[in-house]
Formats: sequence, C-alpha cells, structure tokens
Amino acid sequence: MPTLSNTSLKMRSGIAMVLMLVSVCAVLILIASRLATQAMLEDAQVRQDISLRVTATTFQTRFDELDVAYGPDGVISRVTWGDIPEFDEHDLIDQIGKISGETATLFVWDPAEGDYMRETTNIIKPDGQRAIGTYLGKQGAVYAAIRRGETFRGEANILGKPYLTLYQPVFGEGSDVVGILYVGVERTVIDAAIAEKRATMLLASSVVVGLGAIVILLLTSALLRPISDVSAAIARIAGGDLTTDVPHEGKSNEIGEIATRVTMFKADLQRTRELEEQSKQSQAEQTKVMGILRAGLARLARRDLTHRIESPPNDPFPQNYEELRTDFNAVIDSLSATMSDIDQVASEVTLAATGIASMSDSLAKRVETQASTLAQSSSTLGSLSDTGREIADKASNADQMARKSLELSAQSRKVLDDATRAIQEIEESSGQINQIIAVIEDIAFQTNLLALNAGVEAARAGEAGKGFAVVASEVRGLSMRATDSAREIKTLITASRSKISEGTVLVEKTGESLGDVLAQVEQMGSVIEDIAASVKDQAKGQAEVSAGVQQLDHMTQENAALGEEANAASDTLKSEAIRLSETLQQFQTAASRKAVGAHAA
Repeated sequence: MPTLSNTSLKMRSGIAMVLMLVSVCAVLILIASRLATQAMLEDAQVRQDISLRVTATTFQTRFDELDVAYGPDGVISRVTWGDIPEFDEHDLIDQIGKISGETATLFVWDPAEGDYMRETTNIIKPDGQRAIGTYLGKQGAVYAAIRRGETFRGEANILGKPYLTLYQPVFGEGSDVVGILYVGVERTVIDAAIAEKRATMLLASSVVVGLGAIVILLLTSALLRPISDVSAAIARIAGGDLTTDVPHEGKSNEIGEIATRVTMFKADLQRTRELEEQSKQSQAEQTKVMGILRAGLARLARRDLTHRIESPPNDPFPQNYEELRTDFNAVIDSLSATMSDIDQVASEVTLAATGIASMSDSLAKRVETQASTLAQSSSTLGSLSDTGREIADKASNADQMARKSLELSAQSRKVLDDATRAIQEIEESSGQINQIIAVIEDIAFQTNLLALNAGVEAARAGEAGKGFAVVASEVRGLSMRATDSAREIKTLITASRSKISEGTVLVEKTGESLGDVLAQVEQMGSVIEDIAASVKDQAKGQAEVSAGVQQLDHMTQENAALGEEANAASDTLKSEAIRLSETLQQFQTAASRKAVGAHAA
C-alpha cells in the first residue's frame, strides 16, 4: 500500500488543498453555528422582554396600582405594585399566554414562609391542575438575586421541558420586593431551529467541498504539468544527455526560474566534463612530479645533500611544477650551507664548553671553600649569640633585683616617715602635758593659799574652828604633795622631751640617709635597666647577624650546588657538541665531498 510520501506531487497537492478547503468550511460552519446560536438566544431574550412587557401591560390595564418604568431601550427597568391582590380566577394570566405564546407567573411574598408563592400562572401540570400555591425556593440563585432587587435571567426545567426564564422583581411602596413577574420561553423550539440551520450549513458546505475538490484537482493538474516537463528534462540530463533542451525556460514565473537554473546546472555539468579531462592530464603530470620528488626526498632522508632535480631537454620537468623543482633545489642548497655553518658552530661550542667546564670546576671549589668558612663563622656567631642571650637574661634579673630593692627602700622610707610623725606627735603631747602640769601647779598654789587662809580663819574662830583648821592643814598637805608630784612629772617630761627631740633628729637623719640610698638605688636601677636594654639590643643584633650568616651560608651552599650543576651541564654541553659534530659529519655536502677529494689526492 503506497504511503503519502510515495505519492506524486500532484496528488499530494490536491489532497492538501482539499483538506485545507474542508478545514476552512469546518471553521466557517462552527463560526456560523455559534453566530446562529447567539442570534437565537438574543431573539429569545427579546421574546422574553416582549412577554414581560405584555404581562406587565396586561396586569396594568386591570390594576391601576401597578406602575411600570421603562429604560431607554424599551426594556422594563422597574415594576412597582403597592398592593398585590389575590387571584381567584386565572383568565387574565391565560390571556397573557395567548397573546405572547409563552409561560407567565405572578409570585407574591409570603411573610409567614419567608418565600415567594405562585399566586397565578398559566402553567398547567400533567394532572390538569395549575401550579399555584407552590414556593420559589430559598436555596436558588433566583431567590438571592430577587432579594437584592435584581432582574434574573437563566435556564430552568419546568414540567420536563427546558425554558429560558426571566424573573422581574416587583417592588412595594418602599424598597421591599413584594412580588415577582416571571416569563419563560421554551428552549426546544430554539434548539430545533439551531439544529435545522446547522444541517443546512453542513449540506451546503459538503456541496462546496465536493465542487472545490474537483476544481482543485483540475487546477493542480494544469499547474503542475510544467513541473513534470522540467522533471523529465532533468532525468535525461542526469542520464548523461547534455544536449537536451529544458522546456518553459522563458517563462517569468517560478517554473521559468526552475528551468533557467536547470539550464545553468547543465552548463555546469558541461564545464565539469571539460575540467575532468584537464584533471586527468594534470593528474598524470602530478604523478610524474611526485615520483621525482619521492626519489629526491629519499636521497635527502639518507642525508645526501648533493642531489639536485634536473630538467633535461629530452625529458623536461612539467612546466606547471617548475617552481617546485626550483624550490626543492634551493632547499637542498640552503640545507647544505646551513649544515656547514652548524658544523663550524659545533666546533666552536665544543671549545667554549671545555672552557666553561674548567671555569665551573674552579668556581665550585671556591664556593665550597667559602661555604666551609661561612659555616665556621655561623657556628661562632651562634655561640656568641647564645652568650649574649645569657648576659641579657642576667642583666634582666639584675634589673628586677634593683627594682625590688627600690621597692623595699621606698617601704623603709615610708616606715621612717611614719615613725618621725609618731615621735612628733609624742612631742606635741608632751607639750600639752606640760601645760596640764602648769595648770595643776596653779591649782596646788591656789589650794595652798586657800588652806593658809582657812587656817588663819580657823585660828581666829578658836575652839569652833579647830576641826576646820585640821581640814585646812590636810588640804595644805595635799596641795604640797601635788605640787611636788607635778614638779617631778615635769622633770621627767622635760627629760623625755629631750630624748624625744634627740630621737626625732636621729630619725630625720636616718630618713635623709635612706633617701640618699633610695636615690642611689633608683640611679643604679636606671643604669642596670639601660645595660639590660643595651644587652638585649646587642643580643638581638647578634641573632640577626647570625641569621644573616646562616642565610648566607645556605645561599653559598646553594651556589655550590648550582656550580656543581653548571659543571655537570658544561660536561653535558661538551658531550652534546661532540655528538652534534659527529652527527653533522654524516651529511654529505659539497664542502665535505671537496674535502674528501683533497684528502684522497
């Protein structure tokens, strides 16, 4: 079974265009169907608005309390009914159905149920009864929209038939919705009309597709015939017939462009054949040249630089490759001259390598001697640095001892100052005791006078004053003893003050001497601190010098190693130069051939 990729271009183009036509028709049918459906639904909405106007107008002719407001487009915008009456008969609602041909219902608000009840309707149930006394229902979207005072449009299934419904709220005196005007348009009729239109469009599209397919096949056959002609010409050209004329070459459309390009392709094929003939001739010349070059390169591989490519008159070198022959001979001449120069340079390098080896050997010995001397110097400096470090440590200990002595001297001086202060205070207290003793002497003196006066008065009193005279005598005796005691205490205190003054002087002298000692200790501590700092700096400098000498020793050892490496490298250079000379002697150059000839002669 042939696949689509194996069918002819004519068939594939026809099928593609037919499928395109079918797709376009399908899209048009879908768009037309949607437009028809939209038109039918808009028509149903218009019928709803007309049925609602008929219903409102019919009720308004019977009840003056009903007020209807219309919008700019003639659609009812608000219905107001102050007091909706009860309907015992339903001839009015039946009349509405006859006029509009649609279903209609009047709902009235039932406060007890909190829902809208069907008061009158032209909808007849299958049992022959009217669907009155039933409620709208609180759970649906209709109830919520009506309670908000909004008109509701939707779809509902009433007595087994689909309807497009319209619920118009009826307001009372205020903003409360007291009723609902309902109209419904049966959707079955609309769906039947839509289906009929779809069938009509489908039939028309089928006819159009059939006729279009026939026309497309005919047009495709006519349009693709020039391509078939050009394809046949291409097949003959591909078979090797380059004299074939390409049809439709003069046309200005795409077929003409294809034919022109095929003609250009045929001309390219003709030129290709000519080039192939030329290529065969060139290939023969190239084979000859490659053979000659191969022979010359084989001689060159054997280090023979005397071979040249000649062009004798009886068998000349191909003219197109004459430059290659000239370049080959020039390369051989250049290599021969270069090898001669390299041989001379190799000899000079050998002599230079010998001198370098001798100098490197001397340098290595000197560096080894220098390294030994530096190692000994580094060891000596290390010992000196250790000794300086020990001296610095001892100087630091001496500095610490001097600081400690300075602290002890300061403490001793403080103790002496406290002792001097205490002695001064004792001296001041002695002075105060002298004042007290003076007061006691005054008191004793006055008491003695009083005792004398009392004795005189007692003598005058006679017998009555004898007892008082005895008391006065005792008081006088006491005052005398107090006076004597005060004198003795004064004498002792005077002697003590003398001793205290001498002690004070001695303590002050001791403090001054201790101050001098403290100053000397401070000066000695400062000197020891300077010595310690100098010794530390000296030790640090010695350490730096030692580190520098060690680094110099390390560098000298590295230089020695480098000298040894240079010595080894010079030996290697000398060996390689000798080997280079031996290698160059293997090449046969014009100069070497002349030298061999001269030696043989």
